[in-house]
Amino acid sequence: MYREIKKKKLILDNRKPYKREAMWLIDEIRRIDWIYSSMKLDGSPLTKEAVERIYKGNFLTDISVKDHALISNYNEAISLAFEMADMGYYLSEKYMFRLLGILTGETEAEYRSNNPVLRMIGYNPPHFKEVDQQMEMLFLWLHSGEYQTNPIEKAAYLHNKIIEIYPYQIASEAMARMAAQYHLISNGLPPVLWNISEQEYYDALRLYLKNEDIKPIYDVLERSVFNKLEVMMQLTAE
Repeated sequence: MYREIKKKKLILDNRKPYKREAMWLIDEIRRIDWIYSSMKLDGSPLTKEAVERIYKGNFLTDISVKDHALISNYNEAISLAFEMADMGYYLSEKYMFRLLGILTGETEAEYRSNNPVLRMIGYNPPHFKEVDQQMEMLFLWLHSGEYQTNPIEKAAYLHNKIIEIYPYQIASEAMARMAAQYHLISNGLPPVLWNISEQEYYDALRLYLKNEDIKPIYDVLERSVFNKLEVMMQLTAE
């Protein structure tokens, strides 16, 4: 499938610049899919329709103010991610903290200072005093030449490695997905709809933590990139 993805990407690159209406629709779809699927994997019961309506500026009285604010925060963080990618910025500790601060509303985002037990995946992350060094090693790996021929594969590893370190006080899972999305868009691929259930997601994480098997997460990302490119092909067709 990755070969087909590269073909579709080449066709889409040759169609640029897209018409204004197509660009607007693509941007809206990318953001809503990103927000909805990431919130869903964190246990949110919101429907995609509800997320879309809030994203478009509606206030839904049966939805909490907290969820309205989170959708707004996600949208702001996504805007920063696209700006960073357009400027060619490497993902780093600095920019991860900026994205985390926007997403959570924390004025001083920082690494965790406790040792959580992740019962949903049966895992104890590294001691909090090891997080800083492990994240430094992660960014060195990220900007190495490993897996450069397939950014989807590297995005899957990046996501899973962040889960393995579990670096933040809150939102480590959301930030792992944010990092994976950033790696995709910084390599010219669209951000994805995480088309996987919460249970399947945790099963995939357990499999990686046990056997370092990224296939379940890779398959989700690859299929989702393929599907998003299909949509973009349709929206940009003459």
